[in-house]
Amino acid sequence: MKKISISLDSEVFARAKRAADSLGIPLSTWLSQAAEEAAALAEARTALAEYIEVYGEPDEAAMAETRTRLDKAGVGQWETADEAAARMTALARLRGQLPTEPQRRAG
Repeated sequence: MKKISISLDSEVFARAKRAADSLGIPLSTWLSQAAEEAAALAEARTALAEYIEVYGEPDEAAMAETRTRLDKAGVGQWETADEAAARMTALARLRGQLPTEPQRRAG
């Protein structure tokens, strides 16, 4: 973990704080997650630009097929709060952050 000091526009700070509060997580955790998502997006854009440089623009048929496959997989679709919670719980289990079996209480 790297500790840093940053400056944010007042409105950006307020929005980020509200977002973190709504998820019940510290602002630093929310900012770390936001930075990770932004970095992943930047890397994806770079990879796409490199792909296009080597192979050229994808043709329309390939794009349509890809859109169909992504739609079928549910990529880019809104999820309910319950679906998001279930997804996050499943990810935590996969990362070893939650027990794999429900814990039973004695008594």
